[in-house]
Amino acid sequence: MASKATTPPNDAPSPSPPLVLDAHLHVWPTPTSYAYVEGKEPPASLATTATAEALVSAMDDAGIHGALIVQPINLLHDHAYVADVVRRYPGRFVACALADPTRGIAGVNDLSRLLHAGDAPGNASTGTYRAVRFNPGLWPEGARMTDEVGVAMFELCGERRAPVGFMCFHGLHLHVEDIKELMRASPRTPVMIDHFGFCKGVDDPNWKALLELAKFPQVGVKASAQFRVLPLDASDEDKEWPYPTTGAQLRQLIDAFGVERVLWGSDFPYVTRECGYAEAATILENCGAGVTPEEKALLMGGNLQRTFPGGWY
Repeated sequence: MASKATTPPNDAPSPSPPLVLDAHLHVWPTPTSYAYVEGKEPPASLATTATAEALVSAMDDAGIHGALIVQPINLLHDHAYVADVVRRYPGRFVACALADPTRGIAGVNDLSRLLHAGDAPGNASTGTYRAVRFNPGLWPEGARMTDEVGVAMFELCGERRAPVGFMCFHGLHLHVEDIKELMRASPRTPVMIDHFGFCKGVDDPNWKALLELAKFPQVGVKASAQFRVLPLDASDEDKEWPYPTTGAQLRQLIDAFGVERVLWGSDFPYVTRECGYAEAATILENCGAGVTPEEKALLMGGNLQRTFPGGWY
């Protein structure tokens, strides 16, 4: 007698929906509660609106579960506030430290301590800081990111599987050869290029150089801070959300790198002076890039969750 086919019970649990995650944002305390680094104070309009509490409220309103917090420049290498935020909101944040290339081997040791902070024995995925930002503007005048300190820091990140985010604020062309040299020296170090490589649209001469980085399998690109990378000759209309030029930028990134290596980010709190956080969270389906639901799930969470396993729950 043939066995009777079984069907799953009606009360079987449904698969959990994918988390929605922000790959790039900042927080900082109010000026009355914390001392900013002299000369690196945040814009006055954001001095009191970039706290963790303000961020969590904005994320909840926009349906964003978690984020990667990048150490803000106004706190420079004092990582105490961001570390406290990660502790206060367990399961919502992973932190990205800011490398200090000015202290020689002491800076390398500082970075090592940050990357080991919060580890459970034998489990790096429990640490507070799991990524590192290289800001080439912080290297001493005349020095390159490929100096002894930069190479040591980059290799340390490879040992920890901590992605290095490159902030090429003044142009990718100034730093792309250094980035390539570092990756050749340490192919196991993951890399994230911040904010579309700061390329001003697809006609920017740097855009081709950014797409050519796709040949390095360790490289991902943050499709973040769309308002920062508008073409220099953008019309007033194109400077308004949803930034029509973003569609071509995003689609070309996906085609060159593959959707698995592109990550959406907001650049909170700066985005609050532009389109606002809630609008930023809907740009993928509004910018004209033809993003499919499957692509969106990877761009807005799946890729970041895979990069930092165990980081969000």
